[in-house]
Amino acid sequence: MDRTLYDRLEYDAMKTEWHTWMKETVKALRHADTYRFKTWTELERLSKNIPAMRWLVNKLDGYHINPSPEPPTMAAIFILTCYCPDNRVLGYVVDTLMHCYRTSDGKGMLMCARIHSAVNRNEEYPHLNGLYNIMMGFFLKEFSRFLDSGWDGGSFMIESDFREAERYLPDFKVSGFREMVQARMTTNMTGEELAKRCHMSNTAFRAHFKEAFGTTVADWLREQKKKKILENILHTDLPISRISERNGFRNESTFSEYCRRNFNASPTKLREKHRNDRKLK
Repeated sequence: MDRTLYDRLEYDAMKTEWHTWMKETVKALRHADTYRFKTWTELERLSKNIPAMRWLVNKLDGYHINPSPEPPTMAAIFILTCYCPDNRVLGYVVDTLMHCYRTSDGKGMLMCARIHSAVNRNEEYPHLNGLYNIMMGFFLKEFSRFLDSGWDGGSFMIESDFREAERYLPDFKVSGFREMVQARMTTNMTGEELAKRCHMSNTAFRAHFKEAFGTTVADWLREQKKKKILENILHTDLPISRISERNGFRNESTFSEYCRRNFNASPTKLREKHRNDRKLK
C-alpha cells in the first residue's frame, strides 16, 4: 500500500518539473518514522518548495484516497504538509483533520494532534495556529458529549483518547478521576454501575478508586448517600415521603429506621431540630 502510493506520485511527477524533488521527497517519506521526530528533518526542508507542495496536494486530492494520518504512509505526508506555510497546502492539512472528525476517526484525530504538537513545539509555525483552534473545538465538543452521555457511548472517543489529547493540546484539560466519579455518581447506584459509567473495568476502577479516595467504592457510596439524604432533610422542603422514594426506600418506616440508625433520629425529628436551631440563631 505504502509503496503503491509513493510510486504513483513518483510516476506522475516524471511528467513535470518536480520529478527530482518528488524522488527526494518519497525517499524522505519512506525514511520518516512518525514516532521519531529526528527523522522528520528532511521533510521539513523539502516542504519549503511551495510550488512542488501545491502540486503534491493537488495530486493527493485527485486520487480521492482516505487522508487519515493514522496509517504510516499518510502520517508521513501529513508531517510534510504541516511544515509547509502555504495556505493552499494548509487547506489539505485542515481537510485531513475535518475528514477524521466527520468519519469518527479518533485515532486519526489523535495523530493530527500529536504531529501538530511536534512540528510546532516551539511555535515557529504560526500558520498552524488555526489548525490548533479547530482541533481544540473538536476535542472539546467530543469531550462534552462523552461527559453528558455517561456509559451509553454518545462520543466516538473514550477516556484514554482524551487523556492522550491532553498531552498534545496545552489548553485541553480533562477532569481528574475524582471529578469524573463525582460527576457520574447517583445516590442509588452500585460500584459496578459507577465503574461502567466511568468506562472502566470493575477491577481497575476499584484499584484506581482506592488510590484516589483512600477508601472502598462501597463505603464511599454509602457516605455519599448519607450526605445526600441529610442534605434533602435539612435544606429542602421536600416531603419526607418524596425523599424516601428518591433514595430507593420501599416505605417511610424503612427510611425512618435508616435515619435513626445513621443520624440518631427520625427524618421528621431531624428536620424539626434543624429548624428550631436556626430560629435560635
